[in-house]
Amino acid sequence: MKKKIKIAVVLLMAMAAFSSTPVFAEETEAPVAPSAPIPFEVFLGKDGFTSQLIVDKKFAGLNKFGLFGLSFLKADYDNEEFLRESINMAVLKYDVVKNVSVVGGALFNSNWGFRPYAGAQYGYHSRTFMGLLSSGFHLTETHNFESLAIVEYRPQIKDAWSLYTRAQGLYSHLTETGKHDRSFLYSRVGVSYKTLSFGAALNYDWYGNGPMKIENHQLGIFISTILN
Repeated sequence: MKKKIKIAVVLLMAMAAFSSTPVFAEETEAPVAPSAPIPFEVFLGKDGFTSQLIVDKKFAGLNKFGLFGLSFLKADYDNEEFLRESINMAVLKYDVVKNVSVVGGALFNSNWGFRPYAGAQYGYHSRTFMGLLSSGFHLTETHNFESLAIVEYRPQIKDAWSLYTRAQGLYSHLTETGKHDRSFLYSRVGVSYKTLSFGAALNYDWYGNGPMKIENHQLGIFISTILN
């Protein structure tokens, strides 16, 4: 009988030690900083479409380091060459203070190719509001100064439904000539159901400067979703 009691006590002690191990590991493990969701959007206009994917993630175990990436595609239904465009941005970011980071990486544009990039970024995320401002310089060729700004507001309407509003702007300036290079202003108004958003959209695009400046404005609809 005593032998059985001793065996039972040993087993209980072993089970307690085993079950406490993950709890101890959780307590000593460094907390992982929250990462933003991944929004993906498609715009359909009267002349063409655009798509956009944004990634803003922290590295596991390195909470001050992260990756910001943007992939943008624009095309014309009639395959007009000047309206075919691909913009891709991939930068590493390091948090200097809360919500403020220094960034460095590369940009790729279908019109002028690859350029190294360095700058700074401010970002804020909450349940109903998101704001991002990223500014920096192309480190080769024309040394463009470029800024990207995104503001999104999603107040709740009822249950899983909310109002969806977003404005996104890009401005690229040729520092060597002091002239405009590329800019756009996109606006969205609609509704969201859980992670799905849809509604009306307006795209304003400008290319170049002076008498060679090209403008392309489109009304349309958008649909977007959140990828985790």
